[in-house]
Amino acid sequence: MEHPSATAAAEPDPTSSGSAPRLAFPPDYILTDPAAILAVECAVHSMGRDESIAAVLLDGPPGCGKTFLGKSLARALGARRYLFQFFPGCGKEEILRDRSLDGQGLVPGLFPQAIASSREQKTVLILNELDKADVSVDSFLLDFLNEGAITIPQLGGELRADPNHLFVTITKNDLRDATEALIRRCRCVYMGWPSLETEVRLIQSVWPWATKALCEPLIAAANQLRQHPGVKKKPSPPEITRLLGDCWRIRRRNLTLLEWSRFLVAGLVPLPQDRKYLEENPMALAARVRSLILAADRRAEAPTGGPATRANGSGNGSTRIPPFSEELHSQGPSEPARPEPHGPGSPG
Repeated sequence: MEHPSATAAAEPDPTSSGSAPRLAFPPDYILTDPAAILAVECAVHSMGRDESIAAVLLDGPPGCGKTFLGKSLARALGARRYLFQFFPGCGKEEILRDRSLDGQGLVPGLFPQAIASSREQKTVLILNELDKADVSVDSFLLDFLNEGAITIPQLGGELRADPNHLFVTITKNDLRDATEALIRRCRCVYMGWPSLETEVRLIQSVWPWATKALCEPLIAAANQLRQHPGVKKKPSPPEITRLLGDCWRIRRRNLTLLEWSRFLVAGLVPLPQDRKYLEENPMALAARVRSLILAADRRAEAPTGGPATRANGSGNGSTRIPPFSEELHSQGPSEPARPEPHGPGSPG
């Protein structure tokens, strides 16, 4: 659960018949899918029109920013955030109630907690990876979104949410389809992979030293794998971001080109059965990436009379390149302050 920040965005008037206002998303949110933002803004604008609960269903491959959008929405609304992670075979019982710490009784699960919170303040409930749950959960969610209430006899009977304050974000990947009834009930958006330019921005938001030329080879290889229907585990933007950071960490290890090649392939294609689908020659890819990483390292060490800088790729100035530290033994730049390495956030 996440409590709201002190600086909440102005709440839209749910009774207004005008256009849906733009939401003030946090500065670290990088827009990856304009359609998803529009769907969220329209859903927020519809909150409180009747007893039903406003909801969006964000579909798409893992790592394209669905969960991060839900988290960013909570921050934009100044809302308390609840996140439930579905797991294989999960049913409605797991989100409705839980065992007490002593194992002797039942306590409200995350769902009732979010409902109770909505009676006090703005609340965003994120239900992550619905496709892992049993299909019966879809019917349960449909009833709740329509009626705005659930009944749990063991926890006191009916629990009714405040439709002015509760917003539900459902995410799913590709394990199964949501039921048609739930799809009709929610505003649905399929979030695809980010564009090249957006993914470069995502990487640079974590590693400011990464030039566009350095990002492009790995993104191009990732996009080729993402588009191939035979690839089971497709590389996500967070994984590419992490791989580039790891390349920086090993840049002074005096590795052979073959060792670089094996390192990159393992990062790009973790499943051995998928590696046959990588079209680019791994040695050629390794040569390009190693050359660009070492060039960035040389710029970091270049005597400039001050901290080394590089063009940030947008023509708007320069960005510090982290120096090499012998004490850290090639650990590279400091880790980013926020856990999600991209506007897309965490896988999901």
